[in-house]
Amino acid sequence: MKNTVQLTVILTTHARGSHFHTLLADLLNFDQNGIEVIVINDAADVVTSQFIEREIEKCSNERVYLYEHEAPIGRGASLNEALIHASGMLVWAPLRADRLNESLMAEAVRKFKADPAAFWVLDYNLPREPMHWVKMAEEGDLPDDSCLVWNRHVIKADQLYFNPYMDQLHGAELALRLADENVWYKTDPFFVVGDDQSRHANLPDLQEMLYTALRVTEDEDERKLIIENLAESQSRLNSRVTDDELLFQARRELQGGDSNKSLELINKFLKRNPNHHEGSRIKISSLEKLRRHVEASELKHSLQKLQNEEQIESKQEAVKGAGKEIHRVEEKTEEAAETVLEQPEEYADQEENEPEGNQVKVSIVIPTTGHGKSLLENALIHLEEAVDSRTTELIIVDNASIDDTFDYLGQLKNSGFLNINVITNPANRGFSASVNQGIEAASGEFILVMHNDVRLGKESVDALINAFRFSEDTALTAPILNTTNVQAQRKDSDLIPEQKLVPADRVDSCCFMIKADHNLSFDEGYRLCFFDMEDFCRQIIEAELTIVVTRHTEVEHRRGSTTKMMGLDLNPELKWKNRARFYEKWDNDRELSMPVQGTHPERFRGLGAPDNPMEPGSDWMDIINSYLTSEVRTEILRGKWTDDEMITIVLTLLIADEREILRTLEDRIEEVTPDISLLILFVNYYFRKNIFSRCIHYIDKAEKPHAIFEMYKLKIKVAEKEFDEAVPLLNKLLEMYPTNPDLFYLAGEIYKNSDEQGEAKSFFAMANQLDPFRFQSENSAFELKL
Repeated sequence: MKNTVQLTVILTTHARGSHFHTLLADLLNFDQNGIEVIVINDAADVVTSQFIEREIEKCSNERVYLYEHEAPIGRGASLNEALIHASGMLVWAPLRADRLNESLMAEAVRKFKADPAAFWVLDYNLPREPMHWVKMAEEGDLPDDSCLVWNRHVIKADQLYFNPYMDQLHGAELALRLADENVWYKTDPFFVVGDDQSRHANLPDLQEMLYTALRVTEDEDERKLIIENLAESQSRLNSRVTDDELLFQARRELQGGDSNKSLELINKFLKRNPNHHEGSRIKISSLEKLRRHVEASELKHSLQKLQNEEQIESKQEAVKGAGKEIHRVEEKTEEAAETVLEQPEEYADQEENEPEGNQVKVSIVIPTTGHGKSLLENALIHLEEAVDSRTTELIIVDNASIDDTFDYLGQLKNSGFLNINVITNPANRGFSASVNQGIEAASGEFILVMHNDVRLGKESVDALINAFRFSEDTALTAPILNTTNVQAQRKDSDLIPEQKLVPADRVDSCCFMIKADHNLSFDEGYRLCFFDMEDFCRQIIEAELTIVVTRHTEVEHRRGSTTKMMGLDLNPELKWKNRARFYEKWDNDRELSMPVQGTHPERFRGLGAPDNPMEPGSDWMDIINSYLTSEVRTEILRGKWTDDEMITIVLTLLIADEREILRTLEDRIEEVTPDISLLILFVNYYFRKNIFSRCIHYIDKAEKPHAIFEMYKLKIKVAEKEFDEAVPLLNKLLEMYPTNPDLFYLAGEIYKNSDEQGEAKSFFAMANQLDPFRFQSENSAFELKL
């Protein structure tokens, strides 16, 4: 965006507490110069007011403006006040925007600027006839203010105002006034629109919508109908099915086994009562019976969050009533105060779980995802025996688990287990980001990071702490492990000297301890996993700090449990891309050159293969293209090569995408049995080109079955719409890899092509939840990339 203001965002304190806090924090953290934020504090409580002041004080955006009221004037009047001060071409007045995406919002603003529309509707359809607007308002089917963006340059000044007599649906009423005489478009949202985003019109709002419908209607018959409905508006509301009846019917249908009907009824109920606990639980049960587990899991998270908020609100009311109580809260440490003001949904639990009279010495960070509950339970049993609960805090980062981890963590919080703090992510952010979240939340001097499949020994924590005595510059300590690829951490390694503290260049990510004062963090660009720990260790070494392995303790690690359940090794490109990223970051001064002497295979070996064989760098490609003259190509085709030499040549040509000469040479290696790594390269290469017959040819050359080839077979069958053969293979792989995101995505494709859109959406959402980097929550076409 340019430095001129393109978008004015209006926030009023009429939004629900958690939504307002999240919106304000997100918007003030955005790095976009073209946004101005106008905050209207309509006589909010003390805690909210102080939160606003703190967030604005931290913000670097100079275009943030705060207007405060001593007495409330309502949302409509507050919005109109903000419009007077707005300078952006576009105006957005959200009440709620879950997972607000900065880049998508910037792209939307660019698109809106080039479009002469008066307003845009995000993810909603608007009706044509005025009475249809009224009916949709009554049924809770109109967009809330968050789903409307207004164009001040198109809408006439005397038309751009919000009805101050409305309680809710201010944007919908304005849209009704503008829709007939102005151009408007439906477009994709730049945040996640919640199922309960819409608001159900109460009697005052219903009457105001009828008045507006009357003003914009010229047809006499239609006007008479509106007047009749206006006269009967009270009886209209009285005659509809009561909330109690809806709740009863939904419960009865659920008990009778009709989950679809139960879901339909409970959705109507929740539109009128969006945060009703029993209604939400009926919806969760209905979704689970319909196997829509992702939606059920998200609703569980929301319900737990809501319960926490209600506890906070009751505390705030008590504080407000007491008058002086708030000052006692302010006397706490700055960190505790920020926790209350910036993260209100966690306030009650943190207050209850804070160790009394003991300063936290060790913070333990454990990320978990997928079906990780059983692993986590086992890890925590051993952890409890290894720590002092009075000086330990446990931080669990739940990366959108799809089992009942959420409920289990809720039980731990209620019991105050190890002063637990739970960070819940709506999607799997990956190991690096999860650990960073835990490190940022940690208050201990020492931070122990461990996988959920690790069992500590009783002496492990003390041994790791004591290992920092090795030197003043020791930044990380790690134990020896029962199983690992890291030589320094092997129990039986003959390369390790007899001393008990051994310096190392790198360690396994499964269990390590750092000191908080070194301010270390992971590079989140590695996404889910692979090469993240190598990068972390390299940061430490490059900073001239020391990594130490202590042989005073051994830790048991069920190596790769989470990655195996997710089947991440079934997608080789994940590892190839991260390997290339690592070496480009840390060894980018490597010089590539083709040896001047030797046979063609020898010179190819001397050059070496790129770190990512499917995306070789331009330097490597330039060298190969320059080398493969017509004369060299002829020599390669006519030469007599050993099996090893031929495989070297073919591998180089495959990476260079020299399809013509490669195809000729492939016929000459038919009698050779390539190793599995070369077969994977061949299959991956032809899969990317959609040449599935060649994929199958190389899969059949494997000497024994391998799960990675079964995954390719499944992708091919789905791409070719051979669903009868795909389904059994899908079920087989899901038994082996129950949280593999590719499998959920492929299941979504099968359901979508079977015209079962509800199931398809659920599986697409699951794939997105497990790997948001590669899968969007809804997809319209099969992705052929791996």
